[in-house]
Amino acid sequence: MRKFLAKKSAENQKSLLTVVFIITVLLGFGLVYSASNKSSNRYSKARNCHATCVQLVTDKALPDTVAVKVGDYVQFNSADGQNHDMSLGKGGQDHDHHGKFESGEFKADEAWRVQFNEEGSFYFHDHLNPKINILVVVYTPGKEYKVQ
Repeated sequence: MRKFLAKKSAENQKSLLTVVFIITVLLGFGLVYSASNKSSNRYSKARNCHATCVQLVTDKALPDTVAVKVGDYVQFNSADGQNHDMSLGKGGQDHDHHGKFESGEFKADEAWRVQFNEEGSFYFHDHLNPKINILVVVYTPGKEYKVQ
């Protein structure tokens, strides 16, 4: 009887693990699928950061340069009680846009999160505060890079 119950318990555990795995994959797909456009990546609690976090404060970003692996997220937190509107492209006098990532305006104590699925250097700026500029460098671990 014990062997029978142990076998049933093991089968139930495998079934439970399979269900948990399927749910995790589906949730993961939903996060990746939604990570490319405006405001779908907005969070109401900037303090809950499960990514590389950039704090937007006064007239700067802390840090203003980050390096992340391909597939990782960067979260931009409004940490100064002000609204922000992040966009891909350099700000300041050389202001330009690439349009791939754009947050739309997010409020104080909110955040915007972006997933990077390709290597490269990505400049972001804040439309509402032109002094805030961030560089995100995305790399593949183990790959050799040449400095030019």
